[in-house]
Amino acid sequence: MVSLPDSSSTAPDSGSLPIDLNRRLLNRYRYLEHEILQILAGWMPAIGHFETKCEAGRSIWECALHVNAFYLRLREIQSPAFQRPDDPALVRLATELRHAPDEHALAGGIYRVVFPALIQALANHERATFPNSDLPSVYAIQHAQLDLRAQQERVLPLLAAVDAGRPASPASEVWEHYIRALLDAAGGVSGLAPRAAAPATPPERREFTPPREAARDERFTQRGADFAVMPPEDDYRAHTVEEFERYSTEMLAAETVAVVLYGLRDMPWEFQFDSARHLYDEVRHCLMGYEWMRRNGLDPFQSPQYLQVFRWRCQFPPVMQYCMLTMGNEVHAFPYRHRRVEAHEKSGDRLSEQFVRYDIADETQHVRFGHRWLPEMLRHIGETRPVDTYTADVLKVWESEYRTGKLPINVE
Repeated sequence: MVSLPDSSSTAPDSGSLPIDLNRRLLNRYRYLEHEILQILAGWMPAIGHFETKCEAGRSIWECALHVNAFYLRLREIQSPAFQRPDDPALVRLATELRHAPDEHALAGGIYRVVFPALIQALANHERATFPNSDLPSVYAIQHAQLDLRAQQERVLPLLAAVDAGRPASPASEVWEHYIRALLDAAGGVSGLAPRAAAPATPPERREFTPPREAARDERFTQRGADFAVMPPEDDYRAHTVEEFERYSTEMLAAETVAVVLYGLRDMPWEFQFDSARHLYDEVRHCLMGYEWMRRNGLDPFQSPQYLQVFRWRCQFPPVMQYCMLTMGNEVHAFPYRHRRVEAHEKSGDRLSEQFVRYDIADETQHVRFGHRWLPEMLRHIGETRPVDTYTADVLKVWESEYRTGKLPINVE
């Protein structure tokens, strides 16, 4: 038996990894990152701390890239490519991660415990496998390590700063200890380390429920403001300020895609892959608004957040939310976006012009996603209406409730 304990400081011999063990290990990495991207999608709207929320969105996208790379390799060496690991301890670890007591504990369990262990397991795997015969695996492993190590450099100082700015949380410490114990009970990420006894479930555990409210931290001072009338487009400066302030609120779109991704976990992997990209595009659009505002001496944390939009959307099933976003918000934005590109070009405002052009490129892809996946979604949920009829019916709701700004909340 090849020994690849996750915490080993001794490099295993190159070429010591049999193909059967290779595929089992790759599937464990794939499974763990796949589960984590789903967990982060479920939690993302409930994460209040802005920078942590943004990192969660980026992690969802990067995990999807890694899962896809492992998928492409696994389908060459096992069938089916996606297989649930036959290790109850690993499944328990992945299942329990979502039931953290709060967002800080969730982040600690993932970024301080699981991902460092995954990095070590990947490094050991890279050293142990055949460098030529298994180069496709090595390529996927190297690129996953690159992302995960860079992520650690960004996220660990961020979590330390969050910890320093709030009272000590015994719940977070208990939770990280619990996740580490679950990892030890699974023999580490690889499953090859000596196994500890399974830990008892701590009382700090909180059964995860998908959020119906979007959280923002205390720096945001206008969390529930109503939509304001935008200045006329011929008032270039005033309208542009409002234009990019609206960009700074596009976290709401990212959170909506997160709800869809988590709510439709049984959709094909390719849909999940596209949705992870869609989600992080919206995070980037939000950050684009922040960058523009800061370059222009404005504080994005003072922007109205329109959190009622998320609450309103959450009344509807995930497929309907996805239809409203892709076939409503995104399709109907193109004429306005193209006018803004022309206005920015005419004013010599290259930064604003380039930002909007990148947004148009992203939104064009999102509409393609909508056209590709809505038919599959409707089949998935057993909807009998044709796609065009379903879309038209959904857009009637979107027109009457969203575009009018009424956003009625049906109290159950």
